[in-house]
Amino acid sequence: MTSLYDFVLEMLCDVPIKYSYNAAYERILDRRPEGRDSVTVQPDDAGLRMSLLGRFEVRAGDDVIIDEAWHHRNAKALLKLLAVQRDRSLHREQVLDAFWASLNPSAAAANLRKILFDLRAEFTARQVKAEVVTIADDLVVLSPEISVDIDEFRSCARAARFAQDRLDLYEQAIAVYRGDLLVEDRYADWTEGPRRELRDLHNDLLIELSQLYAAAGKLELAAERLQRLLEADPLNEDANRLMMRVYAEVGSRQKAHRQYKTFRAALRREIGAAPSEETETLIRDILAGKVGRA
Repeated sequence: MTSLYDFVLEMLCDVPIKYSYNAAYERILDRRPEGRDSVTVQPDDAGLRMSLLGRFEVRAGDDVIIDEAWHHRNAKALLKLLAVQRDRSLHREQVLDAFWASLNPSAAAANLRKILFDLRAEFTARQVKAEVVTIADDLVVLSPEISVDIDEFRSCARAARFAQDRLDLYEQAIAVYRGDLLVEDRYADWTEGPRRELRDLHNDLLIELSQLYAAAGKLELAAERLQRLLEADPLNEDANRLMMRVYAEVGSRQKAHRQYKTFRAALRREIGAAPSEETETLIRDILAGKVGRA
């Protein structure tokens, strides 16, 4: 018999995750007009999956359907833009404005139809069938049947935090994060907010996992996870403080002091700032033997 605890974990982190139907998509399915614009792809068992973390690609099972090398730039951009929306949809006018703000409405609408044609042609050529992008009721919607790695990452993070002390769930969530969101689109304004949110979540998970390892006496593993974070974000003060504590706990005040000095120098060099009073107090306590092992 499945416990409520196991049921919640399964619901929070199921790989590959299936995005639940949102109200906008259900409304489209119920009211879509004849001759609607849509892209067809394979049914649920195709394992259709989109990766946005690190390298962009769309796969059907093991086959790559679309990746960054695909030459239809706007079609790729539409898939990405819809995938980063929380409900996977945008108003038709938002899409037209995002891509063709300088064109008249009829020309912009024709370009959108061309994007849908390019997507349909690519998926059909790969023998993939079902609905990927649908336009109806003035909404452009990405199908909830496509697994997207950022949704999987968020769900696994929720599962880890719900379980609180399950190291394996934290490791699973961190493993899903294969890199920052859409690095090839790092200068696109619409990627900045989601990229920062996902990166911060990843960093927070690394700190929480390191704290769990340290509490369990697995100080080497705690240091490894913190080092991974500090390589990507050397100015993260919480991570630097925790690394100082870990070094102190293994009896290496010298390494703790070196970590402090490295952090202080990076702060001064990069942003002209100094460590917080909390950090200053910690290093004084470590050097005085009040924190860590003698």
